[in-house]
Amino acid sequence: MKKIATNVSIKQRRHSRIGAALPTHIKGVEGVTRDISATGLYILQNSHQEMGARIEFSVDLDTPGGILKLCCEGEVVRVEEIEGRFGVGIKILKQVIKSNN
Repeated sequence: MKKIATNVSIKQRRHSRIGAALPTHIKGVEGVTRDISATGLYILQNSHQEMGARIEFSVDLDTPGGILKLCCEGEVVRVEEIEGRFGVGIKILKQVIKSNN
């Protein structure tokens, strides 16, 4: 694992993270979460993101009532290269849940 950059230490995290593999979408690039919390998440994907960039992304939530989409704006706070893929830590700035209906 090659650490490219980070702006967040573990001590700065305000909420516990939960391990979860949820589908994500950033600018048409699909990925999967490694973990998620109320204020951030870590995504593995094939595309590099720039540190400090403000991005729009979504996370698919599979619920008993069907798929919901968590649509977010966030800030990239960590980027790592992991076996040819990229680990991206994102601080959630805004979020809304939308139905696919």
